[in-house]
Amino acid sequence: MKADKILESLMDVAKAADYTVRRETGTFRGGACVIRDQRLILINRSMPAEAAAVILARALAKIGIEDDSFLKPAVRDLLDRERAWVASHPEVTFALEQA
Repeated sequence: MKADKILESLMDVAKAADYTVRRETGTFRGGACVIRDQRLILINRSMPAEAAAVILARALAKIGIEDDSFLKPAVRDLLDRERAWVASHPEVTFALEQA
């Protein structure tokens, strides 16, 4: 499955979890946040689709998206890989806090 299709599928997962995904320009990689009750996942616009998909999958893994049974195998595999990464790197913290 091509990276742009995986990214598109992950964006659908984020939307179903009530997150807005935005690709912005800046000096950041990306991640999830909450600003004024709006749940966002930001991804750097300059990243290729492959890197953007990994950033988005990692954010979804940290958020705790569990129901992935309806996803295509390539998308589910990426989410599973990023869940394993998140589990093996507990020092990288993530908590949703109101701004």
